[in-house]
Amino acid sequence: MFSKKHFINWFSLLFIISTIIIIAFNFQLIKSHPILIINNLFGAVLLIVVYYISDKFLNSDKFDLFIVSLTFIFGFISYFSFFPLIYYIIFLLFFFRNNILRFLIFISVTVAFFFLIQKFMLDIINFEIFYWDFSVIWIIALYLLSLYTGWLVSDMQEVYFGSGIIIFLWSVIFWITNYTFGEISVISLLTSIPFFFFSIRKYKVDKFLGKVYKNL
Repeated sequence: MFSKKHFINWFSLLFIISTIIIIAFNFQLIKSHPILIINNLFGAVLLIVVYYISDKFLNSDKFDLFIVSLTFIFGFISYFSFFPLIYYIIFLLFFFRNNILRFLIFISVTVAFFFLIQKFMLDIINFEIFYWDFSVIWIIALYLLSLYTGWLVSDMQEVYFGSGIIIFLWSVIFWITNYTFGEISVISLLTSIPFFFFSIRKYKVDKFLGKVYKNL
């Protein structure tokens, strides 16, 4: 029998291959948007670095200067890479799993920082930038799925995998249902690849225990 961790490894590879195939078939559509491609990949890698540092070195029980700094970083990434809040929910529920009130405060401060950054940089506030022609039903469904997944995850491998799934679904649904901003939805698929890549967990084979997975 394969363990859950083993299934995550194989499904991560499957999603990476599927994403590459979709991007390959739509390469002519996205090749003229190198800045968007760089923004998405940079934002995804930066998020993963922030997730790793937060999980390893920050204390979620203390809402200190470091935690407040995270809200600014998330707000900046949202502005820079056009990432909707849904990209962060799974990790934040995992990180603040012992204190939902801090989770809600963190989300509120992050949104406030995003609006301040956007107002300072563009002199406007435009929340629609994340949801161009996206069905409200799909938005609600995916946010509910993110919240549910955030409750279920038990380690960082599952956080990376769950986040990759949400980003993949968000992008694919946007791509299928939207014809005006097709290149944006295809490019956003790139964001899922680093998350799937980091959800692939190394293991060694023990003679008696079988596959033994290393800690993240």
